[in-house]
Amino acid sequence: MSDHKEQPSGESEDSDGLGPEELEQDSEVVFRPLVTALDSGRFRMDFPDNLCQLLVSLAEELDEVLDSDSPDLTRLFPTAYADDPDMDAGYQILARGQLVDHRRAAIETVRESMDSKELDEEQLNSWMLVINDLRLVIGTRLDVSEDDELMFESPDPEDPNSYLTEVYRVLGFMLGDIVDALTGALP
Repeated sequence: MSDHKEQPSGESEDSDGLGPEELEQDSEVVFRPLVTALDSGRFRMDFPDNLCQLLVSLAEELDEVLDSDSPDLTRLFPTAYADDPDMDAGYQILARGQLVDHRRAAIETVRESMDSKELDEEQLNSWMLVINDLRLVIGTRLDVSEDDELMFESPDPEDPNSYLTEVYRVLGFMLGDIVDALTGALP
């Protein structure tokens, strides 16, 4: 996945594309519920267009690298048997293809339901999986650990990773809203 110095559409930050300025202007939006459970068992989606564009762009980038050995995918396909490389290789042969297929199916569901104002639980679970996978990949790139407080601190604008850090934060808020909506809909 790219560092997003160029925008997802390949436009520069000076264009009308999805640049850090646009993300920062609309980042307040992530503090209101973006996903709401409805009485019908469905979920109302209220993601701003720029977040939808960002999510689709990042999901497409993820889809392109899922078959690679990119170190950014380490958290998506962790070592199953750290003490036994032969067992781990066997596990990777057996499981990785299924994991990639599952992730690609979720990405396709996100693409197909992007313009929907309401989703069913299965579709929303796909959104949750894709957003979580994106956070894992970006977190790997940023070397985020459990002790980091990236969700609570504004990124330093002088940091070359500030845009990626802001994307990580926004995806975290999106993920939190999905989890809240899904758990709020439990009987």
